[in-house]
Amino acid sequence: MNLVINHQTHYNYESAVKRSNQYIRLTPQTFGHQIVHAWQLAAPGIKCTQQDGFGNIWTSLTVNQPHQELLIMAQGEVEINPTEAIEDNRLSPMFFTHATETTTCHEPLLDFIAQYGKGTDRSALIDLSAAILERMPYTPMSTNVLTTAAEAFDLEQGVCQDHTHVFLACTRHLKLPARYVSGYLHSSDSTHLSTHAWAEVYLNGKWYCFDTSNQLFSLDHHVYLAVGRDYFDAAPVRGTRQGGGEESMRALVQVLAS
Repeated sequence: MNLVINHQTHYNYESAVKRSNQYIRLTPQTFGHQIVHAWQLAAPGIKCTQQDGFGNIWTSLTVNQPHQELLIMAQGEVEINPTEAIEDNRLSPMFFTHATETTTCHEPLLDFIAQYGKGTDRSALIDLSAAILERMPYTPMSTNVLTTAAEAFDLEQGVCQDHTHVFLACTRHLKLPARYVSGYLHSSDSTHLSTHAWAEVYLNGKWYCFDTSNQLFSLDHHVYLAVGRDYFDAAPVRGTRQGGGEESMRALVQVLAS
């Protein structure tokens, strides 16, 4: 399946920003189940592109001129070859066994794992993923990027980022290598027309997909952008700025089969 992707991120500020720096992970790579046929990242300012420590393509963007808006555009064509798991040896799986501040378990989560963490094989982890979604229904705008796994679990609701963080907290507590993946999802559901996040667990030498928000466990509709220990390692766009006051952000994502 060939996917045509168009992604626009538009920032507006109430007053002029003197200088801004954005750290962008919006460039997919050819590996695993995907082949990138064409891709372009466009934004004003000075761009420097390299690989980060996880093997992701990372673009640093600096805008030195005063500005009250910023538009970042990414677009291209990616071919997907469905599979249940991929091989990725860019970094040792053992690096993904330790909890981060965002994926640390608290007592209610530990009690949940004791009840639903029945095993470490793929079937048991699929059941665990289903239990997380039942406990935390997908609820847009219920959390933000700073919400931890423990906080989202206590709220009993969240979005794909929160489901992924909770699943990572559980699987790492079970001593399994598990990582955060950011990317795109091809779906007819308009609630998912944005960047997406899911978890992967290293089992028998391969990384297996666990998309808790959609209860998808194979890579039939997913496009990788970046991997990391949690959201902060793989965030599509993060940045800092001088001035600007209040910020508003609008994102438009289209993922269409060609």
